[in-house]
Amino acid sequence: MRIKSKLFSLFTIFIFLVSSGLADELGSHKPLMLKSKNYTEYWEQFFYLSDGSLITSQFLVANFPWPVGNEHGVMLGTLVTPEGKLYVIKNGRNRENWGYNEKELDFFIHTHRLKTIDNGYSIHLENSMASIDLQLKSNQLPLSHKKFSSSNGFMETSFYAPSLIGNGKWQLGPEAGFESMGPVQTIDQASGFGVHVIMTDTADQLIKHWVRILGIGNADIKPFLSSITRPNGDEEIILKLFNANEEFDSFKDVDITFDNIIIEKGVSYPTTINISAKNNNGNLNGTFKYTKKIAHFNLNEHLNFFEKSISKTNPLVNSFRYLVDYSLVYKTAEGEKTFASKALSEYTDITSSTITSQKKRRRNRR
Repeated sequence: MRIKSKLFSLFTIFIFLVSSGLADELGSHKPLMLKSKNYTEYWEQFFYLSDGSLITSQFLVANFPWPVGNEHGVMLGTLVTPEGKLYVIKNGRNRENWGYNEKELDFFIHTHRLKTIDNGYSIHLENSMASIDLQLKSNQLPLSHKKFSSSNGFMETSFYAPSLIGNGKWQLGPEAGFESMGPVQTIDQASGFGVHVIMTDTADQLIKHWVRILGIGNADIKPFLSSITRPNGDEEIILKLFNANEEFDSFKDVDITFDNIIIEKGVSYPTTINISAKNNNGNLNGTFKYTKKIAHFNLNEHLNFFEKSISKTNPLVNSFRYLVDYSLVYKTAEGEKTFASKALSEYTDITSSTITSQKKRRRNRR
């Protein structure tokens, strides 16, 4: 038995090294800086904190129209306090004022930094709006969606850290209403994920909507769901059950239905998600119910006049961030298990700018 255990451990290490090597070949730790006019690449992180706040960060490199130009770096972050107040942390810099490490994920834009540390990552965000520091451990191997190609480009999606656990602190700054810096809020637990995305076409040609759900808190078994619906209606779904530092089970045959749809300002989002999934071990059925609104985020509402003039032809991206209650029943030959707790969810709806402008013109005629 010891020999088998050692062989299994060696095999696991080998797979991890191969996976890491492949990731390096794809350049997952540094931006590709492609020449396509619609090239966008970003590393995005989401965290629900033990004090009830939400922190997101997106380290982005993209080719923008004149006068901004190619290889422009942007860090876009949000902080939602336990009281539900949204603060946007945002800075853009030209190529001379952002950079990266050639050998590992270590990316800075202005005063913001996403960096590899021992067995995990650190995130530092800082400007006059807020200061945030998180130290995180990565518990799972990377997960990837299939590469999707449109008529004018492609999209690659990899969760470089499907499950991140850590701690840290945050404080608001003078732009949020304090004379210098506000009181430090210490965080005992942060739960979230990190994803790396490359796009060479506009988002509306690559995604119709995208839902991401991750179990949080102290539950033994936590779900991970990423479901992308493409413009042609095809669905790409990753569904896993995580058990602490290992994968508990994985599902390939997955059906999802979105119910109790709410329509706001021409965009929609579900408040109930039903899943039915199978694997070689058994069947998983259950529901995710949206129970607490954290934030509805539309980037266009937080742009200045100059930024809006550049982005006016871009697709409209609306993100609906909620806490959800989940209840999943897993039936196998060994019996039936129920997993029920809370999760963090973001549902993103993407609408073409052409459709949006047509709706506005129709309203103006009335």
